[in-house]
Amino acid sequence: MKLLSKLMLLALPILAACGGGGSDDQTCKTDLGSLTKSCVANPSHALPEGIWYGSVNSSQSVAAQTIVLETGQYFSIYTQNGSFVWLIEGIMTATDGAFTDPATVGFHTLGAIRAGTLSGTFTTKSALTATTSLFVSPDTTATSFNGNYNATYDTPIAISDVARAWTSGSGVTPDATITIAADGTAKGTQNACTFTGSFKPRSTGKHLLDGTLNFAGPACALSNVSVSVEATVVNGQLTIVGVTPQRDQAFYLSAQ
Repeated sequence: MKLLSKLMLLALPILAACGGGGSDDQTCKTDLGSLTKSCVANPSHALPEGIWYGSVNSSQSVAAQTIVLETGQYFSIYTQNGSFVWLIEGIMTATDGAFTDPATVGFHTLGAIRAGTLSGTFTTKSALTATTSLFVSPDTTATSFNGNYNATYDTPIAISDVARAWTSGSGVTPDATITIAADGTAKGTQNACTFTGSFKPRSTGKHLLDGTLNFAGPACALSNVSVSVEATVVNGQLTIVGVTPQRDQAFYLSAQ
């Protein structure tokens, strides 16, 4: 009888360990009295990774292009008739389809830099809606914007896809040109700035190129500054965007 009791005591922890398992998307526990197992879903921290196109709740007919990286860093670019108006950048976190960033930064075409917050919701590879506490005059309240997922994001992009000369459209500001060579090196101009740099496909295999641009020019706000940028091409439109590590300067280029 003593031997049997010892065996039963040894078996109980083993039974508890086996019954407490779960999968990556749920946590399970077993009631040792009834030996019943119950499971609850784990929170999802998936991000709204991708390229999104939508609009802004503005009387100015402003369009929104949002790029969200797998790291949570995002760039939301507001344009009016193709010309740059405003850019917000930050790093978001997400839980169960809702995302937030308590420290977004906004960069205005006239040079203003402001800090704010971001929050929103999304459906994976479908749609997102967001609100930032920042706003663009003449708006005087928090700015909302939306986006529909662009499936181009899921296709790789190669240097050969962008190896040519690109020029901003007529009447589009900032006025810019960039030439990307077959080896990924690049050179261009934007307003008073000249720049050189290089690009390579992002390691994720998504429709993005990682790049670095080095700026010069006596009247260039970015003179002697290097900026890490992301580039993509959707429907024949090249977008390049980046923010300095100090988040005190931003760069945006749109060209065809």
